[in-house]
Amino acid sequence: MLHLTDDVPIWSDSYKVITREQLNIPGLHMMGYANFQSASEILDTHFHTNLEFVIIINGKQKYVVGGKRYELYGNEIFATYPYEQHGNGEVSQDICEFIWFQIDLSSSQNFLGLTPPRSEYLFRQMLNYDQRTKKANMKDIPLLQKAFYLLSSQELSRQTLGYSHFLEFIVKDICTPDIELKRDIYSEDIQNAITYIHENLLNNLNIDMIAGQCGLSTSRFKAKFKEQLGITPHAYINWLKIDSAKIYLKDMNRSVTEIAYLLNFSSSNHFASVFKKYTGYTPSDFRHKRFASIY
Repeated sequence: MLHLTDDVPIWSDSYKVITREQLNIPGLHMMGYANFQSASEILDTHFHTNLEFVIIINGKQKYVVGGKRYELYGNEIFATYPYEQHGNGEVSQDICEFIWFQIDLSSSQNFLGLTPPRSEYLFRQMLNYDQRTKKANMKDIPLLQKAFYLLSSQELSRQTLGYSHFLEFIVKDICTPDIELKRDIYSEDIQNAITYIHENLLNNLNIDMIAGQCGLSTSRFKAKFKEQLGITPHAYINWLKIDSAKIYLKDMNRSVTEIAYLLNFSSSNHFASVFKKYTGYTPSDFRHKRFASIY
């Protein structure tokens, strides 16, 4: 099954992607824009590790999830959940204009660049989001369009304005007050584990040691972590290391081997194997593709 990460910046007339590192907003994994003026290639069945929202601006788009087909039109919002397989089925994508973005639900800390209680409020709303499709307010679509283009700017003032537009769209059209809060933010012990992992990512992290930091047995910690985050502690650590590796790979003076050891991989071959598993590219290919991309 194809895993799409959307980690490479793209900027063409019909297809654009802004990556996590460019956005620099905690919890916002990426944003993308597509404007297909003719039927385009089939979107293969794939999954993401994040909550994904697609907002149709104009035209029509089709998605298939769990064998069910959805036809979407202007001003409609379509959501897929972490690890949920989806695609277009066996048909090409329609003439359509849309924006999509992915929300990383791995931590409530500084969620979307906010502090408590606002960060916890929005995190709870996202964590409990359970609507496959819904209507956006037609008047709010321009907010999202402005947000995308402003966030793609190199100017901090324009980025800040784009950030405010994005938050306004999220609050008004995604995180509505009628979401039933069945799930809460992470328990204190798991949040402590998440914080510890982030603070010690470049050290030799050990699952037993992390479990001890939050007062749990190793088996209980593993089960509770996966129950709350939907991913094992080991996989979560690897995701963070790979995200860090993408940043280090920007520095052409650092060799792949140096980055591997910096991130505590046992060898450059092991690092390359894990990197390819999580991104679909070798570190060298990713470095080449990233700098060959137009942005």
